[in-house]
Amino acid sequence: MKEKFLWTIVVILTCCLGISCSKDGDIVYLPDPEEQKASTAPLVTVVYDAEGVGDQSYNDLIYCGVEEAAVKYGLRTLQLSPLTNEEGLADLERLIQQMSTANDTIRRLCIVASPVYDEFVRKNSSRLESNPRADLLYLETTTPLQGKGSTLYLPYYGAMYEAGNIASFFASNVTLFAANPVNESVAEAVKGFSDGFNDRQNETAGDAQTDYDNIDEVPLKVHYLGEKAGDGFALDDEAAFELLKEYEVVSPYDYLIVPICGGAASTFSRLVDITSAYTYMGVDCAQNSVFSPYSAVKHIDRAVAQCISQWLSAEGMPKHQSLGLASGYTDVVLHPYNNYYKTLVDENLTTSVMNEIRQQAIRKEEAYGK
Repeated sequence: MKEKFLWTIVVILTCCLGISCSKDGDIVYLPDPEEQKASTAPLVTVVYDAEGVGDQSYNDLIYCGVEEAAVKYGLRTLQLSPLTNEEGLADLERLIQQMSTANDTIRRLCIVASPVYDEFVRKNSSRLESNPRADLLYLETTTPLQGKGSTLYLPYYGAMYEAGNIASFFASNVTLFAANPVNESVAEAVKGFSDGFNDRQNETAGDAQTDYDNIDEVPLKVHYLGEKAGDGFALDDEAAFELLKEYEVVSPYDYLIVPICGGAASTFSRLVDITSAYTYMGVDCAQNSVFSPYSAVKHIDRAVAQCISQWLSAEGMPKHQSLGLASGYTDVVLHPYNNYYKTLVDENLTTSVMNEIRQQAIRKEEAYGK
């Protein structure tokens, strides 16, 4: 009886310790019920262009939008900011391969945040068709994908038209520093700002076109920082300073700098604050500077979060979405930080005037997109 009692204790202790013995006497450890299991939560991976994250602008907004959605919906995220675009292509190849061959039940979404990967995305998106739980979202293109995946475009024409229309309230001359003439969204932004600016000039001149004998007399200039699709989105302080030196100014109100160049915009912003010589328009996000009376804003963070919400829903993401000024995903924000700009805004850009310009910009954007 005593022997039976002792064996009972041994069995109980063995179970409590979570171990058992093989027939050869080796200890086999059973799974710990308290041990955390691998997550099966949906996974969202974002691939940026070279050193995209940290631009204090468009890419950082995407990053924040994805993380906010992750907190809201309980997602896992992986955000890849490669050192080179070649490294980014390698990341995309590995990612598409893993997503297309995964045989588990985990939902996966790949977000491609840059047009520099356009050729790869369009050639390889169909590979994801082998996995019903894998999907792709390609940002800032007007052309839907032929294979699997959705596209999102935030047209900037309307917001930039509005920004260009009110530019002359703040400075007599404007220079647009644009990344390159090839990038679709950059070209659209340049066109929108230029149209808005010229319409205001013609209106104040009594609808009479002005012919300038000298290029230096033209109040609006466009300077491209690069030539190819991925060029012009990064610029060091020395190069930016040399560009600014080309413009002789007496006061900050002589020149408005408009940087349509992604991460390079933060370089211009920093130099404007240091030199105190120019007025500066924020692009993609609101610019907190005494020399920045207004900004054109892309709410790409909200748009990406909306797409993730759609992806998680039963309906899924639409094949293509275009969200512009009328939908509130692009905007112009006034922020009169010093007394000079505040006087201009209070006396000239009243709420009624801004509303009128906004409606005109919405109509122009709708006509431009047709």
